[in-house]
Amino acid sequence: MTTRAPVQSTPRSDDSKAITTLREVLDRAPFTGEAIRAALGTEDEVLSRSRDIPVHLRRLRDRGTFGALVQLFVLDVPVPTDLMREALAPLALEAAEQMGIVRRDGNVVRPLVRLVPHDELIVASDLRLVAGQEAPHDHVPGVHRPTVTLARLTVRTPVKRGLDLGTGNGVEAILMRPHVEHVIGSDVNARAIEFAKFNGHLNRTPDIDWRVGSWFESMRNETFDVIACNPPYVISPATQYIYRDSGMEGDSVSEQVVREVAAHLNEGGFGTVTVSWAADPDDEEAKPVRRWVEGTGCDAWILHYRTEDPLTTAKNWNEQDAVDPDEYGKVLDEWLAYYERLGITGIAYGAVVLRRRTAHQNWVRVDPLQGGRLDVASDHIRRVFAAADDLQTVSDDVALLDMRFRVPAAVRISRVNTVGSDGGVVRVLLEEGVGFQAEVDEHIVNVLQSLDRGPLREALSVASAAGGLAPRDRERFVAAGARLARRLYGMGLIERVGS
Repeated sequence: MTTRAPVQSTPRSDDSKAITTLREVLDRAPFTGEAIRAALGTEDEVLSRSRDIPVHLRRLRDRGTFGALVQLFVLDVPVPTDLMREALAPLALEAAEQMGIVRRDGNVVRPLVRLVPHDELIVASDLRLVAGQEAPHDHVPGVHRPTVTLARLTVRTPVKRGLDLGTGNGVEAILMRPHVEHVIGSDVNARAIEFAKFNGHLNRTPDIDWRVGSWFESMRNETFDVIACNPPYVISPATQYIYRDSGMEGDSVSEQVVREVAAHLNEGGFGTVTVSWAADPDDEEAKPVRRWVEGTGCDAWILHYRTEDPLTTAKNWNEQDAVDPDEYGKVLDEWLAYYERLGITGIAYGAVVLRRRTAHQNWVRVDPLQGGRLDVASDHIRRVFAAADDLQTVSDDVALLDMRFRVPAAVRISRVNTVGSDGGVVRVLLEEGVGFQAEVDEHIVNVLQSLDRGPLREALSVASAAGGLAPRDRERFVAAGARLARRLYGMGLIERVGS
């Protein structure tokens, strides 16, 4: 049986001086992910499980004011009032109460919001739920995997206007601010906007333009140079959570958002949307998303993370609330009946990176996210888009021979010795972005190391000579090298010089 979560508080942002003092207190602690993980003995302070709290509390013994801050704001466990006063000083406990982040209850202080570090940020959200608690409709979650995915796939170059559509706690908008002159964060959830405002002040970005509204209704005639959106993309019959459930049938919310984001981009602007879609296991899995981007005036890079069967999806989105087996079974059956009615046999998850380019024929690229590997991808995305533009007009591999290339700083060469093989395997690895890699031989390694000699033709010539190839083999090597260069260029493992 599920129970309602405790009444949640909404933080206030009207006392910016007090919020600044709070941030100084947290920085001094130091309230960082690294320090908290070390103290708790865990790899992820955000996803720490409720059953681990007794262990965490014992690890925090004798950690003084730092332990008090972690216990209250990360573990959601009350702290004695006197210790909390000491931990918050010079911020008065009464000021923290006025802020709406704590409340006194007898001899202890209880948290009203959760504070968790995310890289250089500290993010406020609603208290996390325990098993069996049903969140309020306007629940504001913290930073989770889709948040991080979207942040890593957002292009970050200096531009004038940016939008975080469906901003939630405001993280994506705050991350935009250093490279975007005017940032708008919008959400249909008014409580989410209050959290976003608070987080903006807490993270020293108080000048973001926060708006309440559904989708683009508050930006109807505005366009942007960069847009980030993590919509409520879950395909389900549920409607109880604003942050998760759109109330729209099937994958129509993802399609709508992709098309609307494309329509609100300036020429050359980038938009990134996390999505899910109904996938046919017997057909190309990204086929529906290809259809969504047709006619939008945008080039598109579709990244496919995974595809699940309907039961797995139903389980993943409901198991946290499962307490009573019978109730859990009824929810699973409701979701499965919904999928059967719509003829959905697979649910795919991924992201779409769009760039508006109306003067040329648009292209679409589809890639799996290999092994779930994803790091900060802004530079990688720009290389892939630039290469796709070039390769669209260079149909003959021989034409690549007159181009000059270089190896990006984030690319390295790895040699792996394997049992039973001569010389092992050589891989070209990308240590940023989507984490592409390609297996090559030593001849190609020589080519990559010779790219600074001049055009690709020259690098291939130098490498063929260094590899001791016979003259009759060099012509074939050059042709094969040009084909491989096209592939490496398209993957962002090499980049063009002087384009």
